[in-house]
Formats: sequence, structure tokens, C-alpha cells
Amino acid sequence: MVDAILLILREVLEAALIITMLLVMSRKLSIAFSWIIPALVLGVLSSWLLAHYAYAIADALNGTGQEWINALLYLSVIVSFIVIASIIAPLIFNTPALVQYLPPTKDSVTPYRKLLFCSVFAVGLSLAREVAEIWIYVGGFLHQRDLLQSALIGGAIGIGIGISLGVITYYLLVFISARKFLKILFIFFILLCGGLSMQVARQLLQIGILNSAAPLWDTSHIINEHSWLGELLYALIGYDSSPNAIQVIFYWIAVMPLLLVLLWNWHRRARAVI
Repeated sequence: MVDAILLILREVLEAALIITMLLVMSRKLSIAFSWIIPALVLGVLSSWLLAHYAYAIADALNGTGQEWINALLYLSVIVSFIVIASIIAPLIFNTPALVQYLPPTKDSVTPYRKLLFCSVFAVGLSLAREVAEIWIYVGGFLHQRDLLQSALIGGAIGIGIGISLGVITYYLLVFISARKFLKILFIFFILLCGGLSMQVARQLLQIGILNSAAPLWDTSHIINEHSWLGELLYALIGYDSSPNAIQVIFYWIAVMPLLLVLLWNWHRRARAVI
């Protein structure tokens, strides 16, 4: 049961945190929470399809289908976060606009729609890859009745803990100022996009598209990747105790657009003040 709790919690935690952060963003920017419904529907249906056709997907493309699907899902979530970050970045440096910017006016309807679309897309695809693992895990016990109950109870506890942590995080963040929260959100996007990009590299390394190399460093003696803290950091920011050069390059490729967006908006704000 403990294994089930830890496995399900790892899968749920990242998605729960993404949903929490985007819900707080919606509240700060006066966006209705209705977007979460299509996001959840997209996530659950996509995850079921990925789990139901898991064997067919794994056999596709000469046995590399699963890795390509995973890489595509990771990449899609990264792009969604970069678009969201580019929309909220001006608000970090323009305090008076925070209240009036959203809901949409005639001049802001396009970024508003992009924000909603990318939020649905990011949550839906995050749930797709995370919940699919849960479907597959639980499905493995359907023919083992003696273990099924333990797996279901452990899974329910793991989901409950993940959701509880999301709710606690929501109420911790909802009371801080909008500008401070958007700064936190931007840092969250940087960490998460960097971690997801390393997972993209890992998938491509597994199928031989990229050449593997010796790790640049090894922090397993500080935080072991398979410890409870390592598993937590892996779920939250894609922690890897021994990344190679390719993974680090992918990390900076994903993070650089976010840093450039932030620098550009800071530069615009500085020029406006002058």
C-alpha cells in the first residue's frame, strides 16, 4: 500500500500544483474558473485513451511510440507555459494594469483567449500523461483481486494527499498580492519548464535520437533521486541527480525564452519610467 501511495502521489502532485497555480492566477486576474471543466475533461479522456492504447502506442514507430508521445506531451506543456508567461510578464512590471487587464476588454480579448486556451491545454495534457500512469498501474491489479483493494486504497490516499496539498497551496497563495503572486508564478514556470525539457531529452536519449554522455555532475549523495525528497522534487521540477550535457542544454533552451520575456518587459518598464 505504501508503494501505491508514493507512486500515485508522485503522479498527482505535479498536476495538482499546476492546477492550483493556474486557479490562483485566474482569481488574481478576475478570470472565471469555468475553464477548469474542459481542462479536466480533456485530461481524463486523453489519459484513458493513452492507457487503453498503451500497448499499441508502445509498439508504434518501431517500438519508440511511447517515448515520442511522452516527449510531445512534455513539449506541448512547455510551449503552453511559455505563452502564458509572455502574457503575464507585462503585468509584473505594470502594477496599475493588474486589475483592469482582465476580464477582456476590446483591446485585450486576444491575450485573454490565449490565456484560457493555454491554461486548458497545459492542465489537460499534464493530466493526460500523469493520470494515464495511474490507469495503467491500477489496471495491472484487475486480475489480482487480493492486491487490488490495497492498490485502490493506497491510490485513493495518494490522490487525497495530492489534492490536499494543492488546496493548502491555493489558500496560502490566494491572500498575497497579485504582483507578488505573478512573480512566484513566473519562477514556477521557469523551474517546471526546465524540468520538463530535461524529461524531453531523457525520452529522446532512451530511443537513441540523441547520443548519451557521461553525467556532468552527481548530487545523489545530497538528494538521492529515489528518496522521498528526490521523488518529490522529480514530480515538481523534474529533478535529476546526474544529468548529462544534452539534458542541461535542453534545460536552457526551455528556460531562455522565459528569461528573455522577463528581461524585455523589465527593459520596457525601465524606458517608460525614464
